[in-house]
Amino acid sequence: MANLATKRSVEGGKIEIKTPLISMTKAEIIQKGLSLGVDYSQTISCYLANANGEACGECDACVLRINGFNNANIKDPTFYQ
Repeated sequence: MANLATKRSVEGGKIEIKTPLISMTKAEIIQKGLSLGVDYSQTISCYLANANGEACGECDACVLRINGFNNANIKDPTFYQ
């Protein structure tokens, strides 16, 4: 749709969507982030975090994150309720 309905495409340009993480596991993504200097203590994945920024530990995003850190053998610095 972007190649049909954007100014760039109308003017002859083409939009390309790149997804470099699409084939990686969550553990691989976490390891890649660490190699790039990501401070995971400054991140949260939870859909239902409380007012203190503590993750629920039960929503889909939390489960994926917990499993990813476990599979990468890295301690998850997120605070959970």
